Amino acid sequence: MSADLDGEKDERLAALAAVGDRGAFDALVTRHRQAVYRLCWSATGNAADADDAAQETFVRLYRSLPSYDPARPFGPWLRKIAWNCGLSVRRDGNAGVPRVAEGDAPEAVDPAPGPEVAAAGNEERRWVADAMAALPAELRMVMVLRAVEGLSYAEISLAAGIPAGTVMSRLSRARSRLLAALRARSGGGS
Repeated sequence: MSADLDGEKDERLAALAAVGDRGAFDALVTRHRQAVYRLCWSATGNAADADDAAQETFVRLYRSLPSYDPARPFGPWLRKIAWNCGLSVRRDGNAGVPRVAEGDAPEAVDPAPGPEVAAAGNEERRWVADAMAALPAELRMVMVLRAVEGLSYAEISLAAGIPAGTVMSRLSRARSRLLAALRARSGGGS
């Protein structure tokens, strides 16, 4: 990313990219590629499809920039494109069958502090990945945006195109289903 674009807001970069500034578009890609990949992985359930969906996200972004309104937040708009690309790749690839491979999940926003902690949590991580993959797409999306991407309810509302109250109810249902699945998996009760 060029030094003169480092401090620019996403909305300004998008406006510059919309009129052909390649450096501004490259800056957006560099700034958002990891988050886009994580979101695509969450939608598709595997690395190969996530790569395809992330690439398609940036192609669609480039084509859509002329219609982007810089008065609106860029991040939620991009995340909506990424999620839709991920769902499209998943739908076209294997008719919605979850395909989460062991240990294939991308790093979370706050990764484990060390290898000993990572080794101890591998089984639990697989359980969570399996439970997340089993969630319906609309619940998985809000859960990923909140738990993995760290978005606020308002940002999730913008990215998903749903009211904030719906975000809260979907998050509640997603958490309940995840908790029930993890309890069932561990054989535990309350």
